[in-house]
Amino acid sequence: MKESTRPARPRGRPPKFDRPSQLVTFTLPDDVLAWLKSLHVDPAWAIVKLHEKANRRARKPVELAELVQLPQGRALILVNTEALKELPGVAIIPLSDGRGFLALDAGKGVADLELAVIDSLEAKGMGRAQREALQALRERLREWRRQGVRFEARTIIMANRPSTTGETQLAPAQAAARSRPRDVA
Repeated sequence: MKESTRPARPRGRPPKFDRPSQLVTFTLPDDVLAWLKSLHVDPAWAIVKLHEKANRRARKPVELAELVQLPQGRALILVNTEALKELPGVAIIPLSDGRGFLALDAGKGVADLELAVIDSLEAKGMGRAQREALQALRERLREWRRQGVRFEARTIIMANRPSTTGETQLAPAQAAARSRPRDVA
């Protein structure tokens, strides 16, 4: 009879996390524990996930503006929501990582976005950081245009989840209706 060459598995419960860990006991308020359980059924996993998310955010600075590729050669413009707070005719749809994608008012295109940036740059009373962010966005838009990136207007539909009272609120379309591709001259 041949002996098994497989290594013996350690006895007992398998490790919970993929790295060394230790048992910690602490007391939390009920509301904090309920919040952690809303993130993950196991509060320990919720804490680990929050830690990993914070580390990812700390490690990777959020770019001011970037094109994020989608299938079929399409892309969305994602911006740093802190740096670019308000532009006339532009809504920033926030994501959880500090970025958000741009949604333009109905009938507007990238030329209107560039004009909104230019008009905002000419406004008085703007802080230095905001002015620098807008100038950088203007340069990025110009760069994309010169690289031959073609922009097209699309409709973005936003929906709000039902509130705890059971009401459902739908936000209006934030971006332009479907139209032919537009170039900025």
